[in-house]
Amino acid sequence: MWQRLDDPGAARVLADAQLRRYFEPFIWRERRVTDVAAELGVTKHAMLYQVNKLLRLGLLEVTRTEPRAGRAVRYYRSSSPGYFVPFAVTSAESIHALYESSLDHTRRSVLSLLTRAWSALADDPRWFGLYTYGDAGGLKSHALLPVRPASPASPVPGLLQWLLQEDVPAVWDNTAPVQLSRENAKRLQRDLHDLHVKYRALQKDAPGETYILRLTLAPVP
Repeated sequence: MWQRLDDPGAARVLADAQLRRYFEPFIWRERRVTDVAAELGVTKHAMLYQVNKLLRLGLLEVTRTEPRAGRAVRYYRSSSPGYFVPFAVTSAESIHALYESSLDHTRRSVLSLLTRAWSALADDPRWFGLYTYGDAGGLKSHALLPVRPASPASPVPGLLQWLLQEDVPAVWDNTAPVQLSRENAKRLQRDLHDLHVKYRALQKDAPGETYILRLTLAPVP
C-alpha cells in the first residue's frame, strides 16, 4: 500500500503544499485533466504541464484512453494509494519546517473557508470582530465572531446557542485550553477518532455537501 519515495523530486511534491495541490485530486481516483483543472481553478494548459511532470516523476499513470474525434482523452490516477516520504529525503531543515511547508496550504484553506462562512453569517457588521474574555481563572475565550455575544459575562454559551440553531449553517471553530488528566486526555483523543470514523461512514449512505474537518489536540508544555 505504501510506496516509498526516495527521489527528491517526487518527495518534494508530497512535502510542498503548493505542488501537492496538483497531485491530490488524482490520489487513487481516475481523473481527466480538464476536470481537475476546473476543480483547482487553473487553465487546462497549466494543469497538463503539472500532469506531465507528475508522470515523469512516476507519481501518475495513464489508466485508460477514451477515443474521440481529434485527440483522445486520457484518464490518470496516482501510482499508489499511499506514499511514504522519509524526512531525510526532504529539503526541510527540521521537523517543524517540514510540518509548516507540508500543511500550510491546508491551514490557509481552512481559514479561507471559515472567513467565507463567518462573513456570510454577519448580519450586522458592527458586531463582527474579536471577543476576548477571561475571569479570575484566566483566559476563557478568544474568538472571531460574526454576531454579538449574548452577554459580556457569558460570551461562549450565547454564541453556541445561536450557532446550534437549525437555520444556521454547520460551522465550528473553537480553540480553548482544557485541563485533563492523562486518562481523560486519551479518552478524548479516542472519542474524537470515533466521531470522525462514525460520520465519515455516513457519507456512503447519504452523500451531501463537502465539509473540511480539522481536529487538533496537543499538550501544552
